[in-house]
Amino acid sequence: MRRLSLFLFSLLFLLLGLTAQAQNLSAKDFLKRGQVRFSKGDVDGAINDFTKAIEVNPQMAEAHLNRGKARRAKGNLDGAIEDYEKAIEIDPQMTSNNRDITQAFNNRGFIRANQFDMDGAISDFDKAIKVSPNDADSYIKRAEARLIKGDLSDAITDFDKGISLNPSSASASLAYAGRGFTYLLQGDEAAARKDFDKSIKLNNEGRIFLELHLKILETQIKEMKRRRAEEQQPVA
Repeated sequence: MRRLSLFLFSLLFLLLGLTAQAQNLSAKDFLKRGQVRFSKGDVDGAINDFTKAIEVNPQMAEAHLNRGKARRAKGNLDGAIEDYEKAIEIDPQMTSNNRDITQAFNNRGFIRANQFDMDGAISDFDKAIKVSPNDADSYIKRAEARLIKGDLSDAITDFDKGISLNPSSASASLAYAGRGFTYLLQGDEAAARKDFDKSIKLNNEGRIFLELHLKILETQIKEMKRRRAEEQQPVA
């Protein structure tokens, strides 16, 4: 009787192990089929397969990552970021320096900044930088959000970092312009003039483009101040 019990227990343990293995294989099968469908342009079919892979194995970071990419292709940015955040939680190493994730956070941060949700925008840029610590654009975008918010010292720190990571790029030209404008707000006209000169030298689209960019920043700063003043008005 004891031998029979041990045999049944061993058999049950083996079956459970085989079932778990089959589930993992099924998740991998769904993942592979989803990747094939996505490569052929069947985004909805790919999302469906990635979802099934996640249902079988919720801890499969690669399935979350792929579904996030497919959701982003469909224009579902919030859904994509939800998947990316889950993938980061499960396997931070796999998602490190992932361009798709970095761009998704930067895109949502840009949208939030245009809606004057600067705290939300900065939070997204923080996440982009955490994924890709050497992405110059993320620092420059966060710098502009901090500038609009009025955090001038932090803005300069981010502009400095963005410039140092990619000093000869078009984005560095915008960073010099933004940092120059920040210096101007701080009353340092000499430093501002130097940055404006560097910005013009780097930019292929000319002075008018940079002036327009600075005008947009100036308008956003004024609007941010107006909204804050409005929030501080006593309710009648």
